Amino acid sequence: MCIRDSIYTQYMQTSLKGGMIFKPVLFDYPDDPLLYSNLDTTFMFGNAIKVTPVLEDHTSTLISYFPNSDWYEFPSLKKVMSYNPNSKEGKNLTLVCGLENENINVHLKGGVILPYQSAPLADTSITAITKLKSLPISLIVIPDHDEKANGKVFYDEEQSLEKLTYHDYSLTLANSEIIVKLMGGNPQYKYMGLDRKISQITVINAKKYKDTLCAKAFNLRGQAIELNFKYEAADEKLVLTAKSGNLDIEDLTKVIWSNSKCQSHIYHINTKSVSYTHLTLPTKAQVQISVVA
Repeated sequence: MCIRDSIYTQYMQTSLKGGMIFKPVLFDYPDDPLLYSNLDTTFMFGNAIKVTPVLEDHTSTLISYFPNSDWYEFPSLKKVMSYNPNSKEGKNLTLVCGLENENINVHLKGGVILPYQSAPLADTSITAITKLKSLPISLIVIPDHDEKANGKVFYDEEQSLEKLTYHDYSLTLANSEIIVKLMGGNPQYKYMGLDRKISQITVINAKKYKDTLCAKAFNLRGQAIELNFKYEAADEKLVLTAKSGNLDIEDLTKVIWSNSKCQSHIYHINTKSVSYTHLTLPTKAQVQISVVA
């Protein structure tokens, strides 16, 4: 599992807007006093990834403090800690370390949408990291305790420092829908890398979606794209894929799934936005989607 797009997005966001890539966990949880005693044993990479390095020789385990949130082991996505609404404090967790265990002690917090890529082991053409631009991405969606999550994906040619032409997309989960918005860059710019394609969306901790009966994506013209969906009970995850080809993030406004059967749609289209009535979601019947910041 390669998170090259996520790392590049974090670097470009920091370069263009400021902030910190590597930072103490305290910066994300300033109200937790116990983090003051854990400043130099663990750190955050961006807003989603917690790293716990091994700092002592000849040790097979280590103890790391996790703030009060949902936390998932990466890349297994096994949940190691749940948010406690009755406490402001987190927990000390014992982590296994050592090369023989192939354990790097990287964890993802709840509330994030993380782009990643999977390169086939037999594919010998991927000899440089830039060649990953020829592979589609997948999305890991990890809802927090409020069933919300956010993420970003940044695209440019990675060639010129003189003329920066780019697309900066935000991904926002609320309940059973993901909104895709172009937040920065030139709307007329056409990024040609195949990593703008989305091959799969995996929603973690998705037991509430086990009875999903319909999944669709919507493009900039308001057209619905039917999606395959599969709930994997053993891992409690919902997997969404396009029935034909991959989804193009540059032509995508929304992904939804529902416990109701798919029905017909009515569209009203103009040049700036897309409005439609989705008859399978009566509680969210009219949705306005902004496609250009």
